[in-house]
Amino acid sequence: MNNNALNALNNLNTVVNLLQQNAAKIGLTVAALLVAVYAVSIMLNNDNSPAARTERWEKLKRVFICAVIIAATGAFIQFATGLGGMI
Repeated sequence: MNNNALNALNNLNTVVNLLQQNAAKIGLTVAALLVAVYAVSIMLNNDNSPAARTERWEKLKRVFICAVIIAATGAFIQFATGLGGMI
């Protein structure tokens, strides 16, 4: 192999290592963005009937539950990473 091929493989290995180290952060960020987009799409519904308002609130409750799960997962990952760094 020539030097350029080895450099390419080393760069690819570096990228893979960074993705593995930051996989949890990337996943949490994407999940939080999806929750935000879903919440905005729910709120853009213009139907003001009582049934529509009830359905919108039920959907928003699910979004809030997902947001709590995402926040708890992020806190757990930070705690586990900090604990692992102390050991």
